[in-house]
Amino acid sequence: MQEREARLLFESNDLKNVTIQASMNKPGWTISFVDRNENPQYLVSKRSSDPRLFKTSDAALRCCARIGFHQVVVKV
Repeated sequence: MQEREARLLFESNDLKNVTIQASMNKPGWTISFVDRNENPQYLVSKRSSDPRLFKTSDAALRCCARIGFHQVVVKV
């Protein structure tokens, strides 16, 4: 899901929680969401269906704040 879609789902209370996790394959951080049906989904970029990679955890946290989250789980 893209950031715009995540913001709409957050506003309608369809997203339960968000997790920022260090990427295993490439250096960077990914954001994953769990919706109310317990389905995990990654934040993706506009140009690709691969999970969006953030260079720093701070950039990923700012993205979560733009979506509307006030609590985030960070996994290192």
